[in-house]
Amino acid sequence: MTDQLRLPTSSVGLKFLLVCILAVLMALPAFAVFGLIYDRTQRADAAVAEVGQRYGGQQTFTGPILAAPFRQVIPAPPATPDNPRPTPTVNTGWYVVFAKTGEGVAAVDTDVKARGSGGLFKVRTYTADVAFTGAFDLANEPAAAPEGATIDWTKAVMLVGVTDPRGAAAPAALKIGADRTIPLEPGSAYANVFPNFGGAATVYDPGGAPMPTAGPGQWLVARVGDIARPGAAFDVTTTLKFTGVESLSLIAFARDTDLRISGDWKDVGYFGAFPRKEGGAEAAAGAFDGRWTVPFIARNLAESGDATTLGNLASLNVQVRLIDPANPYQSVTRALKYALMFLGVVFLAYFLMEATSERRVHPAQYILVGLAQLIFYLLLLSIAERIGFDAAFLIAAAATVTLIGAYAGAVFRSARRGVLAFSAFAVLYALIYLLMRLEDYALLAGSIAAFVTIAAVMWFTRNLDWYGLARAGEGRRA
Repeated sequence: MTDQLRLPTSSVGLKFLLVCILAVLMALPAFAVFGLIYDRTQRADAAVAEVGQRYGGQQTFTGPILAAPFRQVIPAPPATPDNPRPTPTVNTGWYVVFAKTGEGVAAVDTDVKARGSGGLFKVRTYTADVAFTGAFDLANEPAAAPEGATIDWTKAVMLVGVTDPRGAAAPAALKIGADRTIPLEPGSAYANVFPNFGGAATVYDPGGAPMPTAGPGQWLVARVGDIARPGAAFDVTTTLKFTGVESLSLIAFARDTDLRISGDWKDVGYFGAFPRKEGGAEAAAGAFDGRWTVPFIARNLAESGDATTLGNLASLNVQVRLIDPANPYQSVTRALKYALMFLGVVFLAYFLMEATSERRVHPAQYILVGLAQLIFYLLLLSIAERIGFDAAFLIAAAATVTLIGAYAGAVFRSARRGVLAFSAFAVLYALIYLLMRLEDYALLAGSIAAFVTIAAVMWFTRNLDWYGLARAGEGRRA
């Protein structure tokens, strides 16, 4: 009785459990590949930072904004025994006035700079022609000045903001009205007067990874004390030419602002505080054209106030980011998320061939097949850095599918099974590529593929003698 109940050592069920365990264990080294991708990503970010040192980094522009110093005298309080001779308090600061209406237009001409050994890392750079127009009306000013403050309009300045002035490719100037031109100067003398702008909230790439944003902005200054005065109305225009890397932002600098960023790069991401306008003129092939309208109520910032108002500009930006659609790090990372599933599918394929043949596959052979699949990701990453993701995937997948397909033919000593394995694995790797390209539908496609796979395994193994009892019985009868 004991001999009849004892499971035979050739149990297919036990082998299936062992294969499942091996699949899970072989997925653990995939974390090492994740670490390698992280290291390569850090090196790519360092290349961007290096190029940014020369080309101005990720630029953010704003302006023009009018500012004038004020002096506020607060009368002395009544005398008290503790303070028998009170003195008035004098406060100083800057009064800021935004344009009533404004327009900002940036035209971007892109280029790609290579860094690293053999030009391994590609950095997207650009030259931007930025034009601002603002209409000022001081008829009701100073409406928001502190009580009792006196504004010295003769020392008024016009502010234009830029993240990194090192990216300047041409001199900059303000044009007042039709014929008055005033040069813009570095605002270093006002570094401790006006708060910086920029450093907007973190944005995320299409894969969900946080992306670096531009740092604190700096001000360019033009003296307009002979123009700014109560009741005055005038138009201001300025044209800037700057270089930068990877992203460009404009800030809604006026009470009501229209913004536009266009350029010759096909793949871009739109970020920032305001939604892009839908419709309008279509961008040319291989180009982009983003437009925004920011009305006063959406901007949610007073028309005028003290200088602390400038610190709120960081949240009023629109941003265009130049995206590399074939980024090997994002694509390989997406593929690695499904590593366990695809390891399991390949192992199941080998198990089905083993269960339906007279040949037996040793666990060491399963491990070799798993290692070949893990090396696929290394091949994919290393080749994609050189020639692009699509071509790299074709090369790495073809090599891996050929290897594990030929190995199946050798292990089972059957050319037919080798061809069958090659065909099945080719479909599997095509599915991997599809999942990486679907992005938003990757989870749905992956779930369907997993369901179809397990259904196929259940169907083909429905008549298997999992306990191996029939084979054991035949052995006893023999």
